[in-house]
Amino acid sequence: MSFSPPWRLPALIFALGASPALAQNFQYESKVGFPDFGFMVSPKDYQGPVFALADDFPQAIPPLDPQVEEILSIDFKADPMAYVMAVRDYVFTGNIHGGDVADDFILQNNSEGIGWYHMPWQHWGSTGREGYHGLTREGPLSPQVLAPEQTDASYAYAVGFYNGPGGFTIGQVWNDPYGGPDLTHMIDAMETGFAFPEGTVVGKFLFTSLGADQVPWLDNPLQWDGYVYECDVDPSVDCPKGSEMMTAPRVTQAMNLLQMDVMVKDSRADEAGGWVFGTFAYNGGAAGSSEYSDYGSFCAGIPGEGRNWCNLMPVGVMWGNDPDNADTFINSAPTETVINADLEETWINPDEALPAMHLGFNSRLNGPADNPTSSCMSCHATGQVPSVSAIMPWLDGVDIPANGTQASDAWMRWFRNFEDGEAFDEGLAVSMDFSMQLTKGIENYIQYRGQVESGLFALQYWGSGAGEPVSRGATLPMQ
Repeated sequence: MSFSPPWRLPALIFALGASPALAQNFQYESKVGFPDFGFMVSPKDYQGPVFALADDFPQAIPPLDPQVEEILSIDFKADPMAYVMAVRDYVFTGNIHGGDVADDFILQNNSEGIGWYHMPWQHWGSTGREGYHGLTREGPLSPQVLAPEQTDASYAYAVGFYNGPGGFTIGQVWNDPYGGPDLTHMIDAMETGFAFPEGTVVGKFLFTSLGADQVPWLDNPLQWDGYVYECDVDPSVDCPKGSEMMTAPRVTQAMNLLQMDVMVKDSRADEAGGWVFGTFAYNGGAAGSSEYSDYGSFCAGIPGEGRNWCNLMPVGVMWGNDPDNADTFINSAPTETVINADLEETWINPDEALPAMHLGFNSRLNGPADNPTSSCMSCHATGQVPSVSAIMPWLDGVDIPANGTQASDAWMRWFRNFEDGEAFDEGLAVSMDFSMQLTKGIENYIQYRGQVESGLFALQYWGSGAGEPVSRGATLPMQ
C-alpha cells in the first residue's frame, strides 16, 4: 500500500533516533488489514524491515501493461523461449533495484509503477509465512531429487505474487480483511470462464537452505534471509509430526534462490484452461556468461548482486497436459535431463548448460522443487474448493506406474486437459482457476475459523469425504 501523509513521517522517525530500516513498515503498510505473516523473530529482538502484504487490490480490472500486451503477441508454441523470457523481464521490471537484493521484490516499491499483489491468508498454519520476505513452507526436497551430490533432505520455501488483473480477482474473493472469502466471482466464472482475466501474470520464487556442497548449480547464490524451521536446515534435527509442527523451533537462515515459476492467462492456451506455465532453475555456474543472463537488454543493466536474479535459466514452457501420452517415465534422481520428443504441449530447453532436471511424469514440465510424478498443470488443475482430490494421484491411493508401462486411466485423470472454469472434480467443487494459492488461503481460513469457533462449514461437505489438504508435494512412498 502506498502511504503519502501531508507530513514527512519517515523523516520524523529518523529525527527521533529510530532505525532508518523501520521506515519500510510505515511506508508500505498504512492500515491494519490482512495479517502479513505468521512467524518471525520477536519484535524486541529484531528491529529491521519486515514483509508487508501487498493487498491494496484493484477494484476494477486494470488495463494491461505494455509488456503484457507484448507477451500476448508472442506465439508460445512457435517461440517458447521468447515467450518465457519476456515474462521473466516483466516480472523483473521495477522489482530489482541493483542494490541489496533484500530490497528487491518489495512489491509496493515497484519503480515502474507496475502493480503486483500477494495472496492473503498464507500466514496461518504450519506452512505459514515468515516475516523477512513472506516465504511459506512448500514441498519436500528429497535426497538426490536436485542433484546426485544431494544427501540431505530439506524443504522449499516460496513467495508468489500476481499482477494487476490477477490482483483484481484476489480482491473479489478477499474483499474484506475482517471477513471470510467470497466465492461468488469464482462460481460465476465456472459458467463464463476467466476467473482470472486475460493478461494475468503470476510469479513465484522458491528458495532452499541447501548450498552448492549439496547442489553444485547453486554456486554463486542469490540469498534472502528466512525465518524457517530448524529441522529443515539441520539434518540432525527431526521435524515433529502433525499439529506439533506449529510450535517447532525456527531460525534465521540464509536461503538460496532455487527456482522461479510463472503463469500467464493467455486465451490461446485453450488446452490448459487458458494458462501457459513456465519454470526457471537457478544456475550460478552460468553467472555473467550465460546467454540467459545477457538475454535482451534488461539484465545487462543490473549492477551488483542483483544481476544474480538473471542466473535463473528457463527449464521449459507448458500449455497442455498431453492427455494421450500415458507412457511412464519417472526420473526421481536425475543425472541428465531426459526430453520426451513425443510431447506436443510441453517444450523443454535443450541447452546442455541446463543442470540435470528430473522434470515431471514422462518428462512433462516441472521445476526442480516439484515432484517428479506430476507436472505443472496436473498440480495446479487440482486448485478447487473444497480440495476433493489430492494434488497428485498417489496421494489419493492410485498406484504409481512402473517405468516402461502404460499408466492407468485412474492415474491419467490427473493428466487431462481442462476447459476454462472447469473444476477438477466437476459438480463437487468450485474451480479456483488453477490457483493453488487461492485454494490454500481459503483452506487456511476455514481451518482457522473452525478451530477458533469450534464450528464446521457447509463448504467442507460439498465434496466427497473430508477432502485433501493442499500441499505442493510430498515425499514419494517407498516402492
